[in-house]
Amino acid sequence: MTAIYGRHLAPTGLKISQFSVLGFIIAEGPVSIGRLSELAATDRTTLSRNLRPLIDDGLVEQVASGDKRRRELLATAAGRALFKRALPLWAEAEQEVRAAMGPSLAGELRQVLDQSMERLAPLRSA
Repeated sequence: MTAIYGRHLAPTGLKISQFSVLGFIIAEGPVSIGRLSELAATDRTTLSRNLRPLIDDGLVEQVASGDKRRRELLATAAGRALFKRALPLWAEAEQEVRAAMGPSLAGELRQVLDQSMERLAPLRSA
């Protein structure tokens, strides 16, 4: 599935993991790395690996927060524009996956993934 999304997102230069992280940052506005890690359901090391190209390419910037000890992440205008361009490509990939799997199997997969994430959530904080 990653290959299908990757093929569709290729014109933007975004990997599916970077697309998701950028989407969370846009949706949340300024967001801490800790909160972003929770939203993306990933560890900070993996998150940092996905963030680095976004920051280096000027799609995401680190900004001061109300707490001087902490920085937050914010999508730049270029990041928001690229995400807007990528969104229909992601939707095309989603359609391709659903068409190949059929609506029943696609729905079952989504349900199993959601249930798995719920059951694994307590282990993230352990």
